[in-house]
Amino acid sequence: MINRILVCLDKSTYTDSAIDYACWLAKHHDASLEGLVVLDAEGISRSVGAVPLGAMKFAKTSIAAKEAEYHELMEGLLANFSARCEAAGVRHTEFEMQGSPAASILEESNYFDCVVIGLRTFFTYGSGAGADGEYGTDDDEPGDSLETIMDRSLAPVFAVPLNWKPDDEFDALIALNGSLHSMRALRQFTRLYGRSKVRVTLLYCSDGGNGSIELLTKSAGFLRSHGFEHVEVKTESGDIRELLNSDFSKSFDLIALGAHGSSGVVEFFTGSLCKDLIERGDKPLLIANG
Repeated sequence: MINRILVCLDKSTYTDSAIDYACWLAKHHDASLEGLVVLDAEGISRSVGAVPLGAMKFAKTSIAAKEAEYHELMEGLLANFSARCEAAGVRHTEFEMQGSPAASILEESNYFDCVVIGLRTFFTYGSGAGADGEYGTDDDEPGDSLETIMDRSLAPVFAVPLNWKPDDEFDALIALNGSLHSMRALRQFTRLYGRSKVRVTLLYCSDGGNGSIELLTKSAGFLRSHGFEHVEVKTESGDIRELLNSDFSKSFDLIALGAHGSSGVVEFFTGSLCKDLIERGDKPLLIANG
């Protein structure tokens, strides 16, 4: 059962997509949303740089001005979140925190069933501002908060791409390899989308081992027992990173997988796959950890 969903708000253009998806998910589960903004106080202090002797008063004034400006931004983010939730008819609350953005979000995620976040995040103060002064555009570089959150969150993390519109019918790919984390991905996906019209493909990436047929058969049976009517199974050889970066993944609307495991998935966050999928920015990602 999904009762509480944490929505992480930042200054990027991806935030609206994250809010809209969270609203759709909340209505599907009759859940409530909580919008979170984090004041990156450490980042603001770092932005001032080294303080020369005798310039402490000036530095404190500069920090206070930047914090006041950021508080104004945060109020706008919370107001936008509230307005979109009201329009969707979803129960919601908002709150602020102060500290390291990734650490603060991870701390709060322990008390939620799911975390929804933009696929490119700009929580760190000063990150992501392009030459045009806009945040979250395709030419900007995201901060590293998303990778940290996806890697360490106990709750499943759903990362939403720009302008992605949720729908009751879509095609999902769940990558399995028999590891604990990949099976968590299967179970968490089922919790989030059970008894919906999602078409699911179960993918087993083989490195020459056995057991794929039994794993896929049992996993497909588990999905069908939870109301999924369209379940297909596939076995592919090779590295999952190469496969998901190929044309194979283009026919799917969502990719679900574990943050750690074996046969390639263990390298998910230490290799290039996470960065590739984020930078490509066209697929929603559901990451299971915990």
